[in-house]
Amino acid sequence: MPDFYSTRQIAELLGTQTWRVRRLYESRRLPEPARFAGRRAIPREQIPDIVDALRERGWLNGPDTKKRPPDDPAQGKSDGLSEIGADA
Repeated sequence: MPDFYSTRQIAELLGTQTWRVRRLYESRRLPEPARFAGRRAIPREQIPDIVDALRERGWLNGPDTKKRPPDDPAQGKSDGLSEIGADA
């Protein structure tokens, strides 16, 4: 295992999207790691903190994370298809 990872490598390792890992640093949820050639050099020791932060936001499934279906009204989103043709 390498000592340092890029944002993309962490995302691929955890099976999530790169922007989600990046957002943890941009929002100051996690301390900004050192950079190398303009890219974050995320130490291996920080991976558990990243996993915890992603789970807190519901962005990573885990034992304590409940994933709601995409059309769950609690999320306030709809696919819009159920409204189409409702009057027909």
